[in-house]
Amino acid sequence: MGRRRTAHRAAAAVVVAAALLSGCGPESSPAGGAGEVSDVPSVSTTPPLTAAATPSATPSPSAPVSATPQTGPSGYEGSAAPSARPVTPTAKPKAPSRPTKLTMFASAPGGRLDLARGGPAKEFTVSVHNGNTRAYAEVAVAFQMEIMESANGRSSAQNGFVVERRDPATGRWTNVELRVANDVQPLWLTATGSPLALEASRVERYRIRAVPTGPAGSMPLLIKLVDAAAPDDAWEAAFLGNASLMVSAKS
Repeated sequence: MGRRRTAHRAAAAVVVAAALLSGCGPESSPAGGAGEVSDVPSVSTTPPLTAAATPSATPSPSAPVSATPQTGPSGYEGSAAPSARPVTPTAKPKAPSRPTKLTMFASAPGGRLDLARGGPAKEFTVSVHNGNTRAYAEVAVAFQMEIMESANGRSSAQNGFVVERRDPATGRWTNVELRVANDVQPLWLTATGSPLALEASRVERYRIRAVPTGPAGSMPLLIKLVDAAAPDDAWEAAFLGNASLMVSAKS
């Protein structure tokens, strides 16, 4: 037994001497003492750095940066910009209406009124169309005729004519004034009229007959359209238009 220990000690001394001669000493233990030499090779747990793990360099400012397409929940690529909305065409502003004024005209079958004394009446119409510039409170139609003398130099009342207007509400015919004079009738003497709105139109029906007694011959029937609500001294403003129809009477 003593021999074996002596042999082991001699062998250990040889190993230590060899280590000292080669310049490599034993590793120090964590406690500071000499550690035992292990026959198991040590393995490093730290993985070596590879090209994939190396941080990428910061791109230079001059390098172009490409946008990465976005993908939706379904996996399809989508545009990063919001989708364009449909453009609704805007309506062009309506051009202002061209100013228009009131117009009127009179008409009769054949363009004239041929009567026989004591015979039937003949109808005619007066048409009025207002413009878009102003409305009227009282628009009236006025009739005038110059004096017609009979063979004995006398003149009958209203030249022996009767003018009537048909009421559109009742269908009745009522007498209207026929002024017989050779001068101009003051417009403020015109009877009260009826309202006429902007761009409103109306057609009034009239008829004229010749009574049994009266002169024979022809004479224009003057038809005037009057603003009965205009001031007395505003002749131009009160006068809205005029027309005429030729009237003849035979005995």
